[in-house]
Amino acid sequence: MAFLRRLLFYIIGIGLGVALVKVFFGERDLDYAYGPGARVKKIFRTKVIDSTTLEHPVLDLSKDSIYYWAVVDGKIKFGESNPRKEPCGEYALYYEHKDIDYHITLENCGDTVRVLDVVREE
Repeated sequence: MAFLRRLLFYIIGIGLGVALVKVFFGERDLDYAYGPGARVKKIFRTKVIDSTTLEHPVLDLSKDSIYYWAVVDGKIKFGESNPRKEPCGEYALYYEHKDIDYHITLENCGDTVRVLDVVREE
């Protein structure tokens, strides 16, 4: 009986500890970007987009736009990218949506991201 009593106290202690951690720290927005492609896409999601040069009607920058889904689900092609280009690095982003391939060239410059080119291939 002593073992069951200790087990009960242990479970109650763990439950109270988890509850206190939840109360003090709350929900965290954690984004684990371990791979190089994930780190680059995180940069594109968090930086401000320079929309003054935005001439592509496909990219309306809303949550349902091709740009948003390309940055979330697309693939960075490092073989076609030039991340060390001076003064700003260029990245090739590929995304497929409804059997349409999009090739988006992005420029990472300081605090902003600029869309250089969008090629839509059917």
